[in-house]
Amino acid sequence: MPLRNEEGEIIKWFGTCTDIHDQKLMNDILEQKVSERTKELLKSNDELEDMNTELMQFASVASHDLKEPLRKIHIFGNIIKDRYLNDNDGAMDYMSRIINSSARMTKLINDLLSYSRLSVTHFFEHVSLNKIVGEVLSDLELSIQEKGAKVEVDDLPEIEAVPGQLRQVLQNIISNSLKFTQPGVTPLITVRKAYLTEPSFSAKPAATGDYLRLTLTDNGIGFDEQYATKIFTIFQRLHSREKYDGTGIGLAITKKIIDRHNGMIAAKSKDGHGSSFIIILPLKQEVSVQEVSTSMVSAN
Repeated sequence: MPLRNEEGEIIKWFGTCTDIHDQKLMNDILEQKVSERTKELLKSNDELEDMNTELMQFASVASHDLKEPLRKIHIFGNIIKDRYLNDNDGAMDYMSRIINSSARMTKLINDLLSYSRLSVTHFFEHVSLNKIVGEVLSDLELSIQEKGAKVEVDDLPEIEAVPGQLRQVLQNIISNSLKFTQPGVTPLITVRKAYLTEPSFSAKPAATGDYLRLTLTDNGIGFDEQYATKIFTIFQRLHSREKYDGTGIGLAITKKIIDRHNGMIAAKSKDGHGSSFIIILPLKQEVSVQEVSTSMVSAN
């Protein structure tokens, strides 16, 4: 800065200087550390992807190798039952148990394989919830007719999701509603929508919002609400296998799918008064860090 006399002439200059060598050196070291750490993370991501692929291949091979002998047990068990055990009630009962057990084991293997496949990265796309619900109801048409059930569905929007996974979520919940019905009561299943401005179960509905709340309600047997979180744990059952079939994996798969969609799910119920499953999903998905890292590695 100049120092001037009364006439305005510059007679002196004042200045300062700062040695930023150490600061520059620290910044360079920090950038180098960040770069090294990024490379390590990308390498770890690649290794995890490879391990994931290997696990998927193992699960697929193992499931095939397990299902093949079970299929033979089931087929030959039915042949023995139908051809040779008609006059032996005791043997018929034992053979029926073997056949039913092999069928349950096959379903368990299929459900475990479905659960393991959820670890594979899928990319989101625009999907019509109306179309997905329509496909689910079409698949469950026979069960709906057998139960004489009534299904009411709101007009639903399009969201960004993995279509197959979201179909599995809705099918798991609606099929459970058809399974756990009350004797002498016409089953009623409703699918209601609401828009939210924030991802919260306590948020009030809004005219528009970045989030969608789906509430699937039935008038079935319900359950004690103290088990509302337990039902989303793998292999957890609230009812005996003898009374209601199933492997205890369906709702665990549902929870994992919703988590992978950056959403939330909760259940409300009361014994003998039906159940409600509340799902909150973002209408648009943000690109995950994993996907960005994978894309960067692929590009390089």
